[in-house]
Amino acid sequence: MPVIALVDISRRDVLVNQTTMFVVPATDKGIFNFIKASNVVGLRVKAAPSQEKEAYWTDYTYDINLQKINEDIKFIEQHLSINGVVVLYEIDIFSEITNLERYAPKTLDYLFKSVQNLKDRYSPKGFYNDKKEAPI
Repeated sequence: MPVIALVDISRRDVLVNQTTMFVVPATDKGIFNFIKASNVVGLRVKAAPSQEKEAYWTDYTYDINLQKINEDIKFIEQHLSINGVVVLYEIDIFSEITNLERYAPKTLDYLFKSVQNLKDRYSPKGFYNDKKEAPI
């Protein structure tokens, strides 16, 4: 099934679509600033929910950062493998880009590539992105 990237997700979206996995940004300490529901999961992007320098990963821990990202991506792929739908709250996941780029540019690059790979491999079918001509 598909990965759908959205710039906004409401509480109603999450509650009405119980079989859809909603992926939101998370830290090593868990999901922050979002609806607590069983179908909401985190994609870790930093160490703690703060704007302080210490809250961000660095590339000194690159291998550990990748393990965390890979774990989260694998969990998402498991849902997709059973024909689940995944919604990426992409705007919020990448809201930390400026600081992550400053402290962990290699990690950020890997995160971008991992998310893009998911979107490419599990793109929605039957829409205009199917490389066909759009109807007139």
